[in-house]
Amino acid sequence: MPSIFEMLALHCRKITLNDYHAKMRIGAYDHERLGTQPVSVTAEVWVKLSFGQEHRLSDVYDYAAIAQIIERTASAGHIDLQEDFADRIISALMKDPRVAAVRVRTAKPMACEAAESVAVETFRLQPLNQQHP
Repeated sequence: MPSIFEMLALHCRKITLNDYHAKMRIGAYDHERLGTQPVSVTAEVWVKLSFGQEHRLSDVYDYAAIAQIIERTASAGHIDLQEDFADRIISALMKDPRVAAVRVRTAKPMACEAAESVAVETFRLQPLNQQHP
């Protein structure tokens, strides 16, 4: 039986936005509420393939939308947890009916002094009955 990722590879095109850097108000600790901190976001978006046609720019998924959604989410106000930040990004990306699945990784480089960053990764798949129209 094929894995979810093998099935996505057969039916989707994956678009990846690597290490988008945002400054935002994030963190549940008191010292994190005093200002902004840098966050890096990598988003992978699996877009359903359309077969039998030559593509035009107006027909394909606009990957600039990924950066716009991240920026809009980051600037919408304080978020306590990286998990909530990732979930909000994913929910916004999945509003597009062409999107079959999304994986978002957020990383806070200032969260742990001894580490490069602390990251949270979330993957969400559209319900199977919405996968292929």
